Amino acid sequence: MKNKKTLMILALAVTLSGVMSACNFGGDDPAETVEVTPTPEPTQAPDPTPTVAPDAQSTTYTSTDRSISIELPDATWANRSDEGDLISFESPDQGRILIIHGEGAEDMASAVIPSTEDLAVSLEQASDLVNGTDFEIRRYSATNVNGVNVYSYVTRMLNTEKSGGYSFVINKYFANDNEYYSITASGINGSQRAYNRLAEAVDSFQILGESTLSVATSTQSADGTSSEDGQTAASNNGVTPGRPSDDIISDNTKTRTIYRNSDGQPIVIKIDNDGNWVDDDGNTYRFANQWDVYDQNDVDYYYHGEAADVYYMPLPDSE
Repeated sequence: MKNKKTLMILALAVTLSGVMSACNFGGDDPAETVEVTPTPEPTQAPDPTPTVAPDAQSTTYTSTDRSISIELPDATWANRSDEGDLISFESPDQGRILIIHGEGAEDMASAVIPSTEDLAVSLEQASDLVNGTDFEIRRYSATNVNGVNVYSYVTRMLNTEKSGGYSFVINKYFANDNEYYSITASGINGSQRAYNRLAEAVDSFQILGESTLSVATSTQSADGTSSEDGQTAASNNGVTPGRPSDDIISDNTKTRTIYRNSDGQPIVIKIDNDGNWVDDDGNTYRFANQWDVYDQNDVDYYYHGEAADVYYMPLPDSE
């Protein structure tokens, strides 16, 4: 009986073992679950923002007291001072702009306003510069706009070592008996493009505060002509009589431009192979002095009754 019981236990153990084997190890392997990872949506790159070169960005600067504003040539110009009556800007490769304001008897007594060309020369000579050797004054102008005296001129530097490396200085003054503003724009590069950009900055100068001089800034350009004058000249076949379209900074005698009062059209003359000044039609010209020009028929060229405006103009690169 005891042996039978033992056999039954063994048989049961074998049976259970078989069942467990069938359940856990026998038969087909259970199906594997495959997880599908979704494909990520591609991140769309943002549209590139074009980078504008610093020399292509103009910047309008308004003083901290909101008394004046000026359009700087580009973003390379930085404000160096904005303290009361003195505002200055600098660009490492272009130059410097200085704005000075004076008001009241004390300021006017200490200021030197270039109301004549001789005074303009004296101002430059005060910096230990010699007229004709170290500098020369060009395009001096004295006008009156709504009771405000406006003086402007360009100082061409002949000795850049003594001028601190500056090739030219554009000077402009607004003044009456009690107040003045002076703007001086000094250029390092003597190219026509450099001159034009600084001249445009000077032209953009505006007096915003309650100044007795504000009536003049909205109508004046760097050469002293008003916007009304400019419109009149612009209707004259697109030519502004008396205003050079040439390089007044460099001294290139190969080409000159003459303005005459008959129609305001410029006559461009060049030196031919024989050393004569001629125009494109073969007419010859001679210079009696720095201003008066006569053609082959002894016709004198004038502008508004003044001696002819004659300026140096460089030849195009192609010539």
